[in-house]
Amino acid sequence: MNQEIRFKRIRRLKKWMRPLPRRSNIHRYPILKWFSTTAYNRSYLWSFRGKNIMPALFWGVWIAMLPIVGIQMLVVFVLALIVRANLPVIIALQWISNPLSMGPIYFADYQIGMVFFKLLGINYEANKLLSPDYDWGDFSFSDLQALLDTFPPMLVGGSIIGISLGVVSVFLYKVVSKTYKKDNADE
Repeated sequence: MNQEIRFKRIRRLKKWMRPLPRRSNIHRYPILKWFSTTAYNRSYLWSFRGKNIMPALFWGVWIAMLPIVGIQMLVVFVLALIVRANLPVIIALQWISNPLSMGPIYFADYQIGMVFFKLLGINYEANKLLSPDYDWGDFSFSDLQALLDTFPPMLVGGSIIGISLGVVSVFLYKVVSKTYKKDNADE
């Protein structure tokens, strides 16, 4: 009975992980294929032990909250090599910031970054495009360049959100894994 439950759990996990890169198919992913040999030869990138999952959770959530869309996969791959984190988990966490969630995440990053700058006494001028009374009828292509000044507060706000959520995710992982181990020890 216990083995049947275990195999059911393994099958469910494999179903969830189907779209993620695996050691055998990493060469098929656009950016990761350049590093497939490196990734294939490092077994810790594929390990689901706690010591590899916890850094993947923390760093993956942090990078997902940063305004670096487009280079996230490359950043987390290099980071996974440095901190010895699980590659499928850290890559899956980058899907938090997708085209549907990027707007709210980046807006929250910007707002929290601006509040943090005010708390530190840094006088950072708010971007006119992000004010509620901006007249979008006057919008021009040159106004897009004005959005570059939103990067510093977004980076700071994204780090605050990312570090906070990263700590919470590692804490929740520890609680859930401890509960799971306790429940299995009772059986």
